[in-house]
Amino acid sequence: MPGLYIHIPFCLKRCSYCDFISGIYNPALADSYISALKIEISRLPNKHPISTLFIGGGTPTTLSTDQLHSLLNTVFQHFSFIENYEATIEANPGTLDIKKLTLLRQAGINRLSIGMQSFNDQELALLGRIHSSEEARRSIEIGREAGFTNIGIDLIYGLPGQTQDSWHYNLKTAVSLRPQHISAYELTFEKDTELSLFMKNPANASLISQDCEEEIIDMYYHAIDYLDSKGYAHYEISNFAKNDKECRHNLNYWDRGTCYAAGIGAHSFVDKVRSANISDINKYIQTFSQGNLPFQDPRFITDEEAFSEALFLGMRKTRGVCIESFAKRYKKNLLTIYVKEIKELTAMGLIEISASECSYESELRLTRRGLVLSNEVFERFI
Repeated sequence: MPGLYIHIPFCLKRCSYCDFISGIYNPALADSYISALKIEISRLPNKHPISTLFIGGGTPTTLSTDQLHSLLNTVFQHFSFIENYEATIEANPGTLDIKKLTLLRQAGINRLSIGMQSFNDQELALLGRIHSSEEARRSIEIGREAGFTNIGIDLIYGLPGQTQDSWHYNLKTAVSLRPQHISAYELTFEKDTELSLFMKNPANASLISQDCEEEIIDMYYHAIDYLDSKGYAHYEISNFAKNDKECRHNLNYWDRGTCYAAGIGAHSFVDKVRSANISDINKYIQTFSQGNLPFQDPRFITDEEAFSEALFLGMRKTRGVCIESFAKRYKKNLLTIYVKEIKELTAMGLIEISASECSYESELRLTRRGLVLSNEVFERFI
């Protein structure tokens, strides 16, 4: 069953590390954008019921309750959904209240993904977040009050000046709030963002230690070990879930499932074609006023590209890819096509072949060290 992604490019304030396609919320512009977005959604194929919905951004919960209500009405009227569908909306503390969350739950959203990032007020200030640590904690409480039983939170590690103790505090606090899902992402200094420019100032050089890379790796390993000890299964490089609450929408991406998409910069994958929408919001709105479609650079994926994609996307999952099932699906044997790569990466301690826990089949997967150097591994299979 296909998934559906919808992009909402608005925030109350741009975070210091962000290079996503987003801008500051303007009610009038948002109204025009939602009108265009609803047209695009109504033109998407709806022959098959939707399995997963993901509304991302930006900060979708920056929208007003009326704007959210209008958008979700269009989505749930145009598409049918499977019985046990997953419908996620990204949210940030500081944009949530009980009225808005109740509306979302009643409209059909059943999963919250909250961008906490940290429970340390100094770290939040460095990241340019609009919320406090107390608001972060409260957002889960009001989410549950509104009826959400599937809540995920995001955390970031590797911040300038962050210590092992402060990272452990973030993990410990997160676990104490009992979310069903935790994502732990390493901070990346994207070009020309406020944070990257801040760190180029010699006066701030002391925030990065000489052993920074090793410390960041230790933070990642600590997240894996600590969350595992608290019952969170490590199912993807940066993601952990409790009680089988993996993000099914993201799993669909990694399994190369069909995904429709709407909104600026949104990427779709349908019938072996990957395409992306234009990323300029004014051009996007204008496109629909002229009766055109917002796609740019559609690209047909060849069988050879599909084989490569399936391998490096599948290996994002900690269980890796099943060698026998892979051969049945793509009519190719990984072990004969990538003899050199597998031999070298195995010798480097980055990948391993192991027996499946549930069948006679074997799996090719990243090792603990390979998880840290995953991009280096994936490059060998592209």
